[in-house]
Amino acid sequence: MTTANQQYDAMMMRYLDGQCTDEEAFVLLSWIAESEANQTRFEEFKRVWELTAFPMPDILNVEAALDAVNEKIEAAETHETKTVEMPWLKRNYKYVASLAAALVVALFIGFLVKSSDSTVTMASNDWNAETPYLLPDGTSVAFNGDAQIAYSKHFNENARAVDFEGIAYFDVTKDETKPFVIHCDGVDVEVLGTTFLLNAQKEAEQYYVDLFTGKVRMTSFDQKGNVISTLDLMPGERGVCHVADGQLKVMSYPEVKEEELKRDHVLDFNDVRLATIVETLEYIFEIKIDLPEAYSEEKLTARFTDHDAVDEVLETIATVFGLKVIKTDNAYQIR
Repeated sequence: MTTANQQYDAMMMRYLDGQCTDEEAFVLLSWIAESEANQTRFEEFKRVWELTAFPMPDILNVEAALDAVNEKIEAAETHETKTVEMPWLKRNYKYVASLAAALVVALFIGFLVKSSDSTVTMASNDWNAETPYLLPDGTSVAFNGDAQIAYSKHFNENARAVDFEGIAYFDVTKDETKPFVIHCDGVDVEVLGTTFLLNAQKEAEQYYVDLFTGKVRMTSFDQKGNVISTLDLMPGERGVCHVADGQLKVMSYPEVKEEELKRDHVLDFNDVRLATIVETLEYIFEIKIDLPEAYSEEKLTARFTDHDAVDEVLETIATVFGLKVIKTDNAYQIR
């Protein structure tokens, strides 16, 4: 008998005697499932083991015990009997039922072990916040505060999917054959290649996506997995999901800024086009601002609170770019 067979025979002895570890049970059950020959070997081993009621051998006598079991198996193969099978099954019905239950439990444990081993999980606390985390396809994830991402070790082989919670900036590598899907507890965010900020903090009332480039599709689901709502986002838009009912909505940049101003009393522009800033100010303060076309693509980083009147905000913009502000009724001209 080969060393490999002896190893599995010893494992079967420990398994049938209840001395097998979870890891050994997983290895043994995997081996049994590989071929009909292995299944037959196990069934023969189990039958002889139960009929002869071998005790668990001392470690020094394992080889002798295995030889004894093998002799019984060979004898059973040589002298086939039909009188033992049904009476034995009847006498040991309860044991067979409990053994079957044990096999199911062992298979389940093996599945859990296999599942946990096949998943990669990265939390922001375990990663250098100054460096984006790179996924196998080259997609970068810049964590913002507490966040966690998990994905299969087979990620990018046939599909690209991750589970995520928290806040992070995603720069997704484009691959039209394999859309990038982010699962966020009832909401999926699907992209091909794009950059966006995803806010899906645990127990938050709303999840949202701020899209910078590319195109994103958001889909919400109920607890049974049925689709509640779907929407497509374009650059400059925010997709919002109300967690309680799964309803989705699209917000424009001015609407987002207005909501932030009402909630936080702050206007925070980070490398934003002057044309966009002017549009936001017009929407929030209900005024008209005339900005020269030549300055529409200029960008500004600035932070204003609700204590800053619109006049002060415009004066700040004018000073930064060497311009002047002229006020006429409810209109402003920047020259």
